[in-house]
Amino acid sequence: MLGVFAASRLFFMVVGALAVWLLPPAEPAGDPLGPPGLLSYWAHWDGAWYSEIATEGYGERAPQSTAFFPLYPLLLRVGISAGLGPALWGVILSLAATLLALYFVYRISERLHGPQAARAATLCLAFFPTAFFLNAVYTEALFLALSAGSVWAALVRRDLLLAGLLGALAAATRNLGVLLVLPLFFEWWRHRRELGLRSLAGVTLVPAGLLAYMVFLWTRFGDPLLFSDQQAYWGRALTTPSVTARMAWEAAAEGAGYLLQPSTLFLDPSPTPSLAASNALNLVFLVLLLALLGSSLVLLPPGLSSYTLLGAALPLLTPSVSFPLMSLPRFMLGLFPLFLVLGTLLARSRTALLLWLTASSAAGTALTALFVTWRWVA
Repeated sequence: MLGVFAASRLFFMVVGALAVWLLPPAEPAGDPLGPPGLLSYWAHWDGAWYSEIATEGYGERAPQSTAFFPLYPLLLRVGISAGLGPALWGVILSLAATLLALYFVYRISERLHGPQAARAATLCLAFFPTAFFLNAVYTEALFLALSAGSVWAALVRRDLLLAGLLGALAAATRNLGVLLVLPLFFEWWRHRRELGLRSLAGVTLVPAGLLAYMVFLWTRFGDPLLFSDQQAYWGRALTTPSVTARMAWEAAAEGAGYLLQPSTLFLDPSPTPSLAASNALNLVFLVLLLALLGSSLVLLPPGLSSYTLLGAALPLLTPSVSFPLMSLPRFMLGLFPLFLVLGTLLARSRTALLLWLTASSAAGTALTALFVTWRWVA
């Protein structure tokens, strides 16, 4: 597992550094811009928001900034207070969280499907096309570590108090964390005679992370649901999956041509090519997501499959007009049970696993190069 961590993180770090050196940067589309300093190219897009919240607080760009949950910028602030730049400390924080996430995913997969599937699951996670976000100043690594750690504590350790505490921290990192109530309750129900009624209190801790943030928003801005309202800033609105699918197909058809023009995609300073191409890329990831969700109903316990289905439904029910599946490849990275499924399926064939890792790493190389040069990925 340590070897997978070291090889994958070094791979994406080298690809990112080479891309910054060799490729011209695109014009950033939107505010805020990333922080200056060492490894600043790992703090683009959302990383810029988290860096600014950590240094200036939510008031600088409120209310839009409240869409970003507080735990990650709070941890960023710790390193900044010690004299480290937000980009450098953010990368260190994400790398440490990634190591924990891979450990937890390995142990969960080992318990459910054995060591061979566990090795495949960690490889698939570490070299997923968007796994470069685990190096970046983003919440993906921290959320993965806390959410997988919560399930590990319940499934492997049988410690629902620890599971609930980690789940609460996950819910303070991203709103999706509150759904961890489902797998934790399922584990309690399966072993209720052994664990007893008192251990159920650990499950009830999970929403505390979300509730604490809501109390902060109520106290500071007078609206405990302010974070939810801000999705409109990115053009998101609640709709039906059928409408999302139609919008996604039409947007993908318009953007597919850019995938066949690598010189334009990687060299044009305009943000338009990568933004348009992302719609076609997102549709490919949607097909993969649906296949894994279907398999999860068979390969995962009901609590984990329910958590995965509801977590995947969020971006499908709240599309953006111009980018219907916006950030779907990154959201998939945060749903660790998908990699339990993928690892179990690919562990059956060494050839299939090797082919997947080759294709995944190649795609990851391209997407990393886009991200670090201010071109939109997810």
